Amino acid sequence: MAGFLVFLPGLIYDASITHIDTRLEKKKTNMLHLIRNKGMGEFIEEATDSTHGDSAYSDYTIFRENFVSIELVKDFEEDTIVTSPRDIDSEIVESRVLRHFFHYNNSIYLMEIGESMQYVKDLNLVVRQISLYILIVIITLTVLLDLGAIQYLLRPLRKIEAKLLATQRPEKFDYHPVITTTTDFQYLDKTIGEMMQKIQNAFSIEKEFIANVSHELLTPVSILQTRLENMLATGTLSEEAEMKILESQNTLGRLKQIIRSLLLISQIENNQAPKEDKVDIPQLLKDVASEIEERLAGKHISLELNVGDSFVLEPANRSLLFTLFFNLVNNAIKYNKPGGKISIHCRKEKDRYIVEVKDTGIGIAPENLTSIFYRFKKINTTGEESYGLGLPMVKTIAGFHNAEIKVESTVGEGSIFTVEFKLNTHETYNP
Repeated sequence: MAGFLVFLPGLIYDASITHIDTRLEKKKTNMLHLIRNKGMGEFIEEATDSTHGDSAYSDYTIFRENFVSIELVKDFEEDTIVTSPRDIDSEIVESRVLRHFFHYNNSIYLMEIGESMQYVKDLNLVVRQISLYILIVIITLTVLLDLGAIQYLLRPLRKIEAKLLATQRPEKFDYHPVITTTTDFQYLDKTIGEMMQKIQNAFSIEKEFIANVSHELLTPVSILQTRLENMLATGTLSEEAEMKILESQNTLGRLKQIIRSLLLISQIENNQAPKEDKVDIPQLLKDVASEIEERLAGKHISLELNVGDSFVLEPANRSLLFTLFFNLVNNAIKYNKPGGKISIHCRKEKDRYIVEVKDTGIGIAPENLTSIFYRFKKINTTGEESYGLGLPMVKTIAGFHNAEIKVESTVGEGSIFTVEFKLNTHETYNP
């Protein structure tokens, strides 16, 4: 349709020219018929030679749209129809002119019959304008219809995409099929559902395995610790043997701490941890600062606490939140410099309550920032005791309370851990 409109003005112009040529041929026939019946005297005086008599005749309408001219010429030529400008009473008129040569009384005459092209030009201009407007309307409607059709056709895909974006946990995935008659979308929706089911099963097996193994390990570890304590209590061991037993007890203590951390993470991720407390975050931070005073003094590190606005988080788990901030402050001490500083600042900003824990420690390399929350990922090589579970636990607890944790760090200058709690929210845990 658009292509037709582009060529339409040209087609109409050609048709108009053809129509004018047909009319000129009819007028020629009528003029010749008139000359045969009435003679040339009706138009010009017949000349005996080229120097006598009035050998030319012309006539045109009042608006110079049509004209007829007859003149005596010397040579005979082929008939032609051309478009050319004509001077009619000192006015140039673009005309379609038929030139016809004929013999009359042993003389050669040229008859020119012309018709103005102005009407054709005006018509062509109007047609071009109308075609342009129609073309614009058609293109606009086509684009709108295409967009609407595309949106309609892709609506099932948008629903599938929304299902994927709605949750980051396989067990929270909406397994109801998307209503569509397109077999490709049906297959895609079914395949994604099956994939999420497999991922959910794998996650469930992993969590169950971690929980079961952790529970099973706690008992023999406790038994070993008890036996070692009984051996030390006998007082019959050599000093070297006692030192080895003490080292073994420390190792068992670290193992027990790892197991309890894994159990805690597993409990949170399986939504088994209670969340029934009202927690005053500023007061909780004061309790953390009080709890960790001895470690601060031991490393000669100062702590600045600016709790700012009050904020009560409900529902929450106070014990878990204490663990979250204790781990952050403990890490700030562990990886700080002697005589360094830790500052905790709280503030409300729009729809969030923000807690910043800033230290002047060794910092974290940029390539490690994306992996510091991975389990068993130890990124510092300072010799400090670490199992790679502190920050993963922090992230898990934050997610359990619908909070977001961010980190900024500069190597050699320190790190800033930011915990952002949403104000007036009742969302469920979705790590």
